[in-house]
Amino acid sequence: MHSPDWTSLPPDLLAKISEEFPIPHRARIRATCKAWHSAMEPVISPSPWLLLPGENFEQHNSTFLCLPDNYCFTYPRLPQLSGVRCVGSHAGWFVIVGRKRKVSLLNPLTGNQICLPSHVARWNVDRVNHQAFKPNCIGKMVFSANPTVHSYVVVAIYRFTDWELTYTKSGEDRWNLLETALTENDGSYKDIMHHDGKFYCITRKGEVIAFDLSGVSPIVTIIARSSALVSVIPAGTYCIHLACSNTGELFLVWKLAIDYVLPYDVNKSEDVIVLRLQYSEDQPCWGVVKDLGNMSLLVGNSNSISISTEDLRGMRGNCIYLTEFFPEISVQ
Repeated sequence: MHSPDWTSLPPDLLAKISEEFPIPHRARIRATCKAWHSAMEPVISPSPWLLLPGENFEQHNSTFLCLPDNYCFTYPRLPQLSGVRCVGSHAGWFVIVGRKRKVSLLNPLTGNQICLPSHVARWNVDRVNHQAFKPNCIGKMVFSANPTVHSYVVVAIYRFTDWELTYTKSGEDRWNLLETALTENDGSYKDIMHHDGKFYCITRKGEVIAFDLSGVSPIVTIIARSSALVSVIPAGTYCIHLACSNTGELFLVWKLAIDYVLPYDVNKSEDVIVLRLQYSEDQPCWGVVKDLGNMSLLVGNSNSISISTEDLRGMRGNCIYLTEFFPEISVQ
């Protein structure tokens, strides 16, 4: 008795059947064969997804929460996630550091992995010798969108004498110090994000700098000096993050260094200050934002993003979603 030829099912029937399955199963059904791939529409799920590892990351399945749909689903545990520390995420990829200080980008759904250099370059023997990355010295890593083995740029906030920037690119075998003499920086970076081909950083003093690393040498642009924050931030100890809207508007999220719950309502919380970069007489300045409308900001150790919540039942508008504790910054 011959097995039925499931590939000969009518395309409209295949599409109807696939709609009854959760998103992860639909993706796998579509990848079964060419006929099924052609019969079904691409599986598109709104971002962001949050990975909820549970109590024992090494023994249990990985649980994902799709925030826009307010829907959870599970995937089998990936061996690559055993015994690692996640130090960043962006566009469906994680940055992970393993037990042997192996640094890589990992797609948790496909299992694809891009290995990164494990050693820091010897740029100044007096400051740091040629050494391996230490996971507990990595503050955060972000990378260019849609990375591949042959095309990526990664920037890390790494602690040497202070929190400094290092970067690596596809085709390189080491991490290089990212320095600039154009800023008033005191040698400590607090956050970093990637948007539209550039890496945006903020220093301890509140200075915002953009790095374009697409060419042979870094191109540095001063976005805002620390003096632009003096009149809008009260004294206190704050955690700080950069975020950017889809239209390119730059935001700063300041939060008092106390415990928190998710999410923060911009109108009601007195512990969070949201600023938007504006221009007055061609000079950049920060203005306090009281209402984000239908937009919310998701910030933390991942690459910070803005989300339009107008058609998303699982998310609230005018909110700040915090996914990790922030490094602290003090304002006197």
